[in-house]
Amino acid sequence: MIRTGLFVLLVLFQSAVLFSGSPESLMDKANKAYMNESYLEAAELYEQIVDMHLESEVLYYNLGNAYYKSGQYALAILNYERALRLNPSGEAIQHNLRLARLRVGERSEPMPRLFFVEWHDSFIKLQSADGWAITAVVLVIFLSFGVALFFIYKGRVQKQIIFALSLMLLFGLLTSLYAANRQYEKHYMIMEAIVMGPRVTAKSAPSESSVDVFVIHEGRKLKITGEINDWYEVRLPDGNVGWIKKTAAIVI
Repeated sequence: MIRTGLFVLLVLFQSAVLFSGSPESLMDKANKAYMNESYLEAAELYEQIVDMHLESEVLYYNLGNAYYKSGQYALAILNYERALRLNPSGEAIQHNLRLARLRVGERSEPMPRLFFVEWHDSFIKLQSADGWAITAVVLVIFLSFGVALFFIYKGRVQKQIIFALSLMLLFGLLTSLYAANRQYEKHYMIMEAIVMGPRVTAKSAPSESSVDVFVIHEGRKLKITGEINDWYEVRLPDGNVGWIKKTAAIVI
């Protein structure tokens, strides 16, 4: 009887420990810490959830806010960027990302782009890769119905209307597949990183003895175009290319 009681107590204790470390429990604790203005504690708890290989737009957004409130603006930018990858059209995320970038100060501007390129990118950002994929699946279903109705109906006018609608659905399907592919390439094939150090000097080659080519400041986003050993080859939005140590930046 005593052994049974001890066993039950042990199971209850282990369950309590496991529950206290569950993502839901950690999220609740982190949110409470944030509300109590314990921003560093909140960030640490959010990071524990990230370490469980779990991710969500809300998690990265809250983590970015916690780092922003604690004055760690580069880490705030990193997590806002990660949130944007899951929800490219998130207005609150974009707003806070702009505020964080203002805190670190932009030292250079991206190269100007043609208006139709801006329109193209804005359209692609309307949804994530998963969102565009779901849209494509829905359009495939409607297109299948359209094709079926085309063969069912015999009237010429009805066939013309159905054919026209089916062409529109086909165009929407191809557009959705294109957008999904672009979002996938951008977020999973193209590596980008955020500079963590207050001042990072890019080199002309992956060597400490090579020539300094330009300086990158904290919070800047870089495109990683190559890597050798402990070095990343990076490209800035303004077109500058150089090499930095991997420890100087964190991949988004």
